[in-house]
Amino acid sequence: MTFTPMNNKSPAIKQVIEGMFPGTLKAIRECKCPACRNPIVIADFVDLLSLREYEISGLCQKCQDKFFNPTEE
Repeated sequence: MTFTPMNNKSPAIKQVIEGMFPGTLKAIRECKCPACRNPIVIADFVDLLSLREYEISGLCQKCQDKFFNPTEE
């Protein structure tokens, strides 16, 4: 199974995201989290929902945890 972040987004949407969050597309191309810039390790994802979020945003599991569960650390 292959997981490619932001693969389903149009070029226009990618351009908007890059404008708001510079370096996002480069980080994703380099298999890094666009938030923390750490390498993505597929084995770190805890479930299919987390993998799906990775496809949407490119966020690693740690950044997803911080974003979606900010009180749990």
